[in-house]
Parts: sequence; structure tokens; C-alpha cells
Amino acid sequence: MSSAQPSPDGPPAPPVVELAPLIEKQQGRRAWYRVFAVCCLITFLDGFDFQILSFTATYLKDDFGLSDTQLGTLGTVGLFGTLVGGLCMGYLGDRLGRKPSIVVCVAGFGVFMTAFALAETYEHLFVLRFVSGFFLGGVLPLSWALTAEYAPKRVRVTAISVIMVGYTLGGAAGGPVSNLLVPDHGWTSVFVAGGVCSLLALVPVMLLLPESVKFLAQRGGPDADRRIAAVLTRLWPGHGVAPGTHFVAGDPQPHAAEKKFTPLTLFRGSLARITPLLWTVYVCSSALIYFMVFWTPLINERMGFSVSNAALIAAAASVAGACAQLAISRFVDRRGVGSILWMPLTATAAMLMLGLGAPGPVLYVCVVISAKMFINGGHGGITSIAGTFYPTAIRANGAAWASSVAKVGAMVGPWLGGVLLDAGLGTSGAFTAFALCPAVMVVVLFVMGRAQKSLSPDTEGALASAAAEDGTDATGPSAGAPEAAAPPGVLTGGPGEAVPGGPEREPQP
Repeated sequence: MSSAQPSPDGPPAPPVVELAPLIEKQQGRRAWYRVFAVCCLITFLDGFDFQILSFTATYLKDDFGLSDTQLGTLGTVGLFGTLVGGLCMGYLGDRLGRKPSIVVCVAGFGVFMTAFALAETYEHLFVLRFVSGFFLGGVLPLSWALTAEYAPKRVRVTAISVIMVGYTLGGAAGGPVSNLLVPDHGWTSVFVAGGVCSLLALVPVMLLLPESVKFLAQRGGPDADRRIAAVLTRLWPGHGVAPGTHFVAGDPQPHAAEKKFTPLTLFRGSLARITPLLWTVYVCSSALIYFMVFWTPLINERMGFSVSNAALIAAAASVAGACAQLAISRFVDRRGVGSILWMPLTATAAMLMLGLGAPGPVLYVCVVISAKMFINGGHGGITSIAGTFYPTAIRANGAAWASSVAKVGAMVGPWLGGVLLDAGLGTSGAFTAFALCPAVMVVVLFVMGRAQKSLSPDTEGALASAAAEDGTDATGPSAGAPEAAAPPGVLTGGPGEAVPGGPEREPQP
């Protein structure tokens, strides 16, 4: 971060502020907690609205006279919608901004989820499921990008994991909400509730969610500095920005020279190793988790559990998975991607145990919950890193492409599970076959962890410990960045009093 320099021919040049060190040094918790809380809210609604179809499938089948194939097609077309929407909204997020794109997504799935309750034919259901999926698919990568750009590197993966816990809990909430509303008000009430709550969520999104200041600095424009100054003073009230201050992102931008994003951008430089590994592990994880989500309730019933008890088992597994996501995130922040691999390693053992045969009910419940806990925990760890390796200029696109490619696995998982079951392999054979997914993930995560350790300290996604070894405090400025103290009069808490990174001051060496 550099201050204004006196000019021999006139007044001093406007001060220049790097935003990356400013964010790294921030100590004011309330400002960025508010950002993460709003992101967590919209991912909760995203998870609820997307997964509510599975809890109302029986009622839809009866009311519309659907076959199993038609019902399965609704699930698949929704996933396809999220694939297309993720790519389109990720592109929009890197062009127009994170906040306006999030607003479009939340408004879109709020409207079309409500409209789903008004469908009169199967064709209506088909179209509305695709369109709502389109908007649902854009929320996660955009939320990852915005969260990553406001979180210091030392807690970036944890912050993204927190908003992913919102998605997991939102999906789990569908069961209790359906049990509460459907008996008295019918299946349409659940979709109306989800749609209306999503539209109401636009209020905190519009009022409390800021645009990414790094994005604004990266995109530039005649009013970029004014907008950044307004965001900073709103996030840290009581502190002003000196007139004429110019802001720069301060992040490494290895592909900033490219004027137009193309998918090849994700395979250049250090990303040539990272992106293929990330996509591979994400596809395997999605295939496994959606196999479990789609088929485990039916398998639970085949094990002799009632429908309500099967739902309770699924809810318990979701909560356990959310806890595992949070637990692994702190290891990933400190030790890197390789620390995730013990989650799929344990999941492999649990899947193989289920493949050995039908244990007693108590042992079966324990193993199923353990399997889903480690599967969900590993999946949460992977989703939390999806956007951290990409620079600001392409972060939304990078996260969106990873999320959309993963949808291929999400669509294959339930289908392949049905093929294996129909082929006469039974539940044991299906569990054994799908144990290959976490086994592959272990190998890929190991290689990815080695690749991450080889990244230079000034590269996005590099370990915080690498910065410390380079002589920079991991909790201070980002690696290779200038000192984070603001120049006098740039971000001030009083006349001439510099604030290094937010409302709470730190002594500077």
C-alpha cells in the first residue's frame, strides 16, 4: 500500500491503496461476519429450494400420475439447469459484479419456485424445474467468490465452509418443513414457502451485502474508486477515506492482461495442474454424494426402517456432515488441500463395510451416518477450495466451471446407482462399486496437495505457512505484499489517524 508522493511541480498525487493487504489486516469482525451471514442465508435457501423436490416427490407422483422415469427426469433436468446456470451466472458475476448477479439469482429462483406450485401439467413442472435450477446453480459459485474476496487468507476456507454448511442445513430442513406443512396444506405449500422466503431474502441482500471491492478495483471504471470508498466506509463506520484515493486490488493477477475470459484461461500457468485435479476430485465427490442422497432413503426402507425413521437417519447424517465440513476447514486453512484426503479415506472404509453385507439395524445406522458424515465433510472441503485458487478477475468463472463440471458427476451418480441395482448387484454391490469414488479422491487430493505446496507464496491458493516461511506473518499482509498500514489520511479514524485494516487498530512494526 503506497501513500501519496509530493510532486515538484504541484500538489501531491492522490494516495494509492492496495485492498488485498487491507483485507488481510482487518480485525473488525462484525463487518465481514455480516457479509458471511447474508451469504449463509442465501445458500441455506438455495439448498432448501433445490432439495425440496425429493421430500415432495411422492405427492407429486400421485397428483400428476407420474412414472418413476418422469420423476427421475425432473431431478435430472433440475441438475442440468444448475449446470447451465452456474456457467452463465459465473460469467455474469465476473462481468457485472458479484452482488447484482446474486440478486438476479435469488429473485429468479424465488419467483420460479413459487410458480412451481402453480404448475398444472408435467410439461409445466419440467420447464419450471429447469428454470429454477438455472438460478439455483448460480448462487453457490457467486457466494464462494464474494466470500473469498472478503475473507483473509488465514480463514478463507473456513469462511466458505460456513456458507456451505448453510446449504447443507437448508437441504436437511426440507424434511421437517414438509412434515409440518404438507399434511394440512398440501405439497404446493412447501414450494410457496421456499419461494416467498427467497424473495424476502432480497431485503438483506440488497441492504447488507456489499459488492466485492476487489472486483470493483479490478474492473476499474470512472466511478470505481467512489464505489469502493462508499463500501469501505459502510463496512467500517466512523472511518473516512481521503478524497481522491485510488484503489487497486493488490492480488496477483496472472491473467489480467486477457480482455475476455475463455475456459482455456483456467488451464494457464499454475492452474494447468490445479484445474484438472480439482475437476476430477469434484466429479467423483458429486457422483458419490448424489448417489447417497438419492438412494439411501430407499435403501433405508429396504433395511426395514419406516419412512419417518429413514428421514431422521438422513437428517442426522446431514447434521453430522455439516459438523465434519467445519472441522476439516480449519485443517485446510492451515495445512492445505492434502488434509482433506483423510475424509474420503475413511468414507472408503465405511462404504466397503456397507458392501460386505447387511449388518444389524444399529450397526447399519452407525455406519451409514459415518459414511455420509465423511462423504459430506470431504465434499464440503472440496467445495470450499473451488474458488480459492483463482485470481479475482476469473474467480467467479473458476468456481462456476468447477461447480458445473461437478454436476456431471451429480447426474451420473443416481443413474449409475439405479443401473447397478437393476443389474442384480443389490445394495451391497452398489456400495462396493461406489467405494471407488472416494478411493480415487484420496489419490487425487494427495497429488493436489503436493501441487499446492509447490505454488509460490504470491500465487492464489498458496499455503499461508508458505508465506510465513517467506518471512511474512500469515496473519498479516498477504505474501509478498507491501506493509498493510494505510498511508496517513487514506482510511482514518480521526484527523490524520491511519487505520491499518479496519476499525480495530494494530501497532505496526
